[in-house]
Amino acid sequence: MLELITAYSLSNVPYIDDSALEDYAEELVKDFSPEILLSPQPFDAERFIEYYLRLHVEYKRLVYGQRILGMTAFNDGYIEVLNDETGLKEAIDVNAGTVIIDPLLALKRNRPRMRFTITHEGCHWIMHRKAFELANPLSAVRIYDDQPLAAKTGRGDYSRSRRLKTDIDRIERQADFLASAIVMPKDPLRMAYCSFFRSRGEKPWKNIVRGRSETDDQYAKALPLYVAKLFGVSKKAATIRLEKLTAILDKQNIGFHTQLTITQNK
Repeated sequence: MLELITAYSLSNVPYIDDSALEDYAEELVKDFSPEILLSPQPFDAERFIEYYLRLHVEYKRLVYGQRILGMTAFNDGYIEVLNDETGLKEAIDVNAGTVIIDPLLALKRNRPRMRFTITHEGCHWIMHRKAFELANPLSAVRIYDDQPLAAKTGRGDYSRSRRLKTDIDRIERQADFLASAIVMPKDPLRMAYCSFFRSRGEKPWKNIVRGRSETDDQYAKALPLYVAKLFGVSKKAATIRLEKLTAILDKQNIGFHTQLTITQNK
């Protein structure tokens, strides 16, 4: 696995911007399976996490007062799960390097969400082991019974957040962004963007701008569905990724967040 080389805060959360994360994602994908960069396709998240990152995956119903889709154990410890036979909460031991996934995500209709969740948890392992070290005296991320666990909830949406107030906000946003860049790499996504317009007999636009015209609004809805199908992700994940790369913009936000773009050539 290619190590992340970057600076860290006092609490050992990485200092890294989106552009650097984008480049790092491309290098990871190239090292893992370079053919992924040749065409739009679903990312093999299970193989990535188990064979490339060497993590162990278990499927358990996690019980922490809110629905948790996935969790990463950075050290030996325990987790709270629902016993399938008794229906009661129980604590089970887990080893460092274990990723726990809600088994409901394995259902066919939830596979797109599962692909992203598994990759998200792998990104925590790649980037945030220092932040979750037991010996880290400034760690502010032990929120589950004082245990060093990183969890992706069913309600949290850090990808669109501009206000990152805490270490939890920052690490979740970083894992979301890196996971998006891995499951929808920039070059194949650019291919998908161009093929979307060609299928409609048009040349690729510079940007799709919501609120500019009826056609823009229609494309802003159709493009994420097109991308989601090609990459095997949810429409929400595809939409956020396209927004981050400024392929889709809101009219009132033109001029902001243009550091990354999908429509320019390298």
